[in-house]
Amino acid sequence: MTSLLSKTGITDVEWIRSTVDEARSDPVGMWRMVRAGREQFALSGGELEDFVRRFIAEMIGAGASPVVGDKAAAFGWSRVPKYGDDPASAADALVREWLDSNADPDVDGVWFAFPSVWR
Repeated sequence: MTSLLSKTGITDVEWIRSTVDEARSDPVGMWRMVRAGREQFALSGGELEDFVRRFIAEMIGAGASPVVGDKAAAFGWSRVPKYGDDPASAADALVREWLDSNADPDVDGVWFAFPSVWR
């Protein structure tokens, strides 16, 4: 796979890795993945979908879970179990939902966080 270079000079692999590390202490929204792909890496169409899919798979593969804001939860986040634990399957499902919605994810949508953040 060819590495992509952002407007700020970091590769997609570096950006994904640093954002996965960020999710260890602070949730990262799916909206941010889409925005980064589009604005920082100038992606669209299938390239953007692939970037977001890889990003989600890396997040889940590293141990993060899809979560949503939940005021009733102890730490303000609840895991969304319907996506399962398989990184590729979860990424496919989340990208499919995004595309089927005909709208970009927003702050009220799915985020990714490690259990130490949401449990």
